[in-house]
Amino acid sequence: MPQLDTREEPRPENQPGAHTEADVLPLPIIEMARFRRLMHYEGWEVDLPRMCTDTAYAHERLATAHTSNDERLRSSAMRLFAAYDRNSGAAPVLH
Repeated sequence: MPQLDTREEPRPENQPGAHTEADVLPLPIIEMARFRRLMHYEGWEVDLPRMCTDTAYAHERLATAHTSNDERLRSSAMRLFAAYDRNSGAAPVLH
C-alpha cells in the first residue's frame, strides 16, 4: 500500500500563516521561589504556576512587589521582570 507524504511544505516568510519561532528562555525558578517567599513575608500570595502561564498576572505581582519597603523583594521583582521582558517577543507558550 502506498504511503502518503504528510509533511508540510515550508511556507515563505511573506505568506499568510507563516511565522518564525522566537527563543523562549526558561524563567529562573530559584528566583521565582525566592520572590514567592519574600512576597509571603509581606502577606501577599503568589501562584507560581500561574506566573509561568499568565504574563498579566505575573506583571501585576511584580508591580505589587515594587510597593514593598523590602529592598530584597524589589530587587527580586526587577530581576524577574527582566526575565519576562526578554521573552516578551516570543510566541505565547508555557515557560
